[in-house]
Amino acid sequence: MVDKLGCVARIDADKLAHCVYEPGSQSLQEIVAEFGNDILLSCDPSNDLKAEIDRQKLGAIVFSDPNAMSKLEKIVWPHVRTKIEERIHEITTEYQSASASENEIIIVEAALLLETDWHDMLDGLWVVQASPSVAVERLTENRGLTEEDALVRICAQQKRRSLLSKSEDSDSISDELRAEIENGIVTAVVTNDGTLEDLQKTLEKTLYDDAAFKKARCI
Repeated sequence: MVDKLGCVARIDADKLAHCVYEPGSQSLQEIVAEFGNDILLSCDPSNDLKAEIDRQKLGAIVFSDPNAMSKLEKIVWPHVRTKIEERIHEITTEYQSASASENEIIIVEAALLLETDWHDMLDGLWVVQASPSVAVERLTENRGLTEEDALVRICAQQKRRSLLSKSEDSDSISDELRAEIENGIVTAVVTNDGTLEDLQKTLEKTLYDDAAFKKARCI
């Protein structure tokens, strides 16, 4: 969807995070050292380069145990940030020698920008939020999760950071999110309880709102 906004490029942090789990990577070795060989799809001590993480097993562990989630994040987040920074540099270098885009903006799409404190490398940070019931419905329909598993994931996120209001009113803003806005860390809040078309229109409107960015910004 954000690809249709006419920006220079979009960086999908989730896809970059998948690279962190690649067989043979330093981060995978660190994850296995922390959580053990049981989280691997197959365990062949003679060939560590082909070992793959069973993301379903790992997810079941970390989403039910805040301490385990914290340990995983401390391993994964630094590697993902490095990859984002490298990609921003690559795009910026390519852009300087290419024709201008309609919007001289690189979009970084990530679920945990605030939790990771990556806002320092961004010129604006938008929080997209939906009411809990809508979030559960989307997780069950689009991700194939059971309602119970969806609720576990949502609750885990809310416990880590009380950014999203637990109210069914998606326009409601939590005290913590309000503080992030006042401190200039969050520059826009986008409500996403409607259709994809509704979200697209809201994103386009926000993109042209100077207030949705920090005062000093550049590509």
